[in-house]
Amino acid sequence: MKKLAIALILALALSLPGCSLLREDSEPPETDRLVGVYITESYIDTFDFEAYFQDNASSLSGGGEISREDTEKYSQRIYAEVVDGKTSFPIVGVPLIAARYEKDGESYTGSDCGDKLADVHLSINNSDDMVTTVLTGEIFTDSGSGRVTAYCNPVYQQADGRIYLVPGEGMTADSGGSMVFSLSDSRESAVEGEQGYGMEITLTATGRYPSDKLAVLLYSADGELMGRTEYAPEDMPEEIAADGAAWAVFEDYTRDFLGEPQVIRRLIAACSDEGFLSLHMEPGEVFYTPRTTYLK
Repeated sequence: MKKLAIALILALALSLPGCSLLREDSEPPETDRLVGVYITESYIDTFDFEAYFQDNASSLSGGGEISREDTEKYSQRIYAEVVDGKTSFPIVGVPLIAARYEKDGESYTGSDCGDKLADVHLSINNSDDMVTTVLTGEIFTDSGSGRVTAYCNPVYQQADGRIYLVPGEGMTADSGGSMVFSLSDSRESAVEGEQGYGMEITLTATGRYPSDKLAVLLYSADGELMGRTEYAPEDMPEEIAADGAAWAVFEDYTRDFLGEPQVIRRLIAACSDEGFLSLHMEPGEVFYTPRTTYLK
């Protein structure tokens, strides 16, 4: 029975898509650069059972636990397929990545941020001895389960351009809370006169109850109500015609952190750069899709 269980575990490990069977140290070498995080709803287990059993077969008969040191030693990298600067991992998740690419002999930084992220900002700060990339974003999760959970898996880029992830840490907060994940890395150049490399990543995960409905109320300059339209969250447009209105009140019918009904209202002037952020969730997903609507 024990042999059957081991064989089953090995079969599951070998069938995991995207995992190289060549064991590599989970700790990225000095030449690999941190370029982002890949956000998942659960822990990514890349433990190489086959290699572990081969190296420890003589000591397995007595049972016992796999140590943390062995977990790190026998972890595998998961490589991404990159097409036109967009990364695709064989695991469902949300990328927040800014990597280096080559095109027509030129090197440039390209960002890949999934459609589940809001308020994404990318900046590159140059100094005499360091180039630092700063990447920030926010992701929204469903508070209905009572807890907010997200796993942030570090993403690295090799010298040959290949991109991979390693298992990361999870963060959990109460249903109505927000949590902030930060990850940074910097390397001084070994070549005199050459700039070093730095990366700073900040991700905010916020729990929200789903919206029951959304409404837009158009008002004239003298405060007269010109019209009111309701939308399902998934049908909220990215742009609403002002049709002579001076401003609008956007209403979000949702619940507060205690689960009690509430209405979030926001006043936005016509033709301004300010937008209204709404959220909707696709069936079977755990992260909301944000959408910003402007009054034009």
